[in-house]
Amino acid sequence: MLNNLKRYGMAFVFLSLVILLMLGSTLLVKSFGDDLFEDANITIKPQGERIVL
Repeated sequence: MLNNLKRYGMAFVFLSLVILLMLGSTLLVKSFGDDLFEDANITIKPQGERIVL
């Protein structure tokens, strides 16, 4: 039982590290892109498509 707990504990730690790394890199790329477009005086407005259900 303790062996399984250690194995799943390590898997949970690695999974949470991967999730934190993905969130951090996403936020850094977004801030980098915002800084890039800030100097160019371009405003980007997302245009979505309306889905009729």
